[in-house]
Amino acid sequence: MLSMENYYDAIELENLYQWVDSIPLSRPKNNIWKDFSDAVLVAEIIKHYFPFLVDVNNYHSAVGPKHKMENWFLLNRKVLQHLGIDLSEETIRSLANCKQNVIEKVLIVLRYQIDKYIEKYGAKFKARNNAAKSIEVILNTAQDLRYDEANTLTNQKSLAHSPVNAPVSDNVPRAMLNEKIMECRAKDETMQILTLKINKMEQLLQLKDTKIQQLEKQLEESNAKF
Repeated sequence: MLSMENYYDAIELENLYQWVDSIPLSRPKNNIWKDFSDAVLVAEIIKHYFPFLVDVNNYHSAVGPKHKMENWFLLNRKVLQHLGIDLSEETIRSLANCKQNVIEKVLIVLRYQIDKYIEKYGAKFKARNNAAKSIEVILNTAQDLRYDEANTLTNQKSLAHSPVNAPVSDNVPRAMLNEKIMECRAKDETMQILTLKINKMEQLLQLKDTKIQQLEKQLEESNAKF
């Protein structure tokens, strides 16, 4: 579940708003709490990066909280959970009722997950504008893996009715192999998350340095006037 207790400072929020403004959306952003309350623009943001992951036609502009929540529940179940995000009912209710500062926290988590998945599958992304094709490659690869696994199971059933041969001493039990593979993947994902956090902190430090320089310049200009 998404924790609503995290704190985000003004610099990070400014960075978030710039990120949102860089994405082409179907309607202008005048009040972010109201404009994003029906989940439509969030679906469009995900569509921008992962075209095959979301069908924006499933999400329609809504005025009442009930219809807004229906959009959010659908987006949460069919899309957000695939990105490692699971919104609580309380969060969805707050979003639908335009509660202040909630959508910002959701967008910050969403941006982090998008960056993580792009980083994780970076080798398959030729360019951001070619993301749709890249996702298709990933999905096709997953289908190939399932197909291979099905063939393996079929072969194992066939072998069960075949004469038993002496086992090869160098064979590694499949369960042990799978366990080691999962351990390696978990460690790799942990390293990627830590790397993204470090990069994020570096970006925030750069933004803060820029802000400090601007404030110092304004202070110098004010002092010069006097």
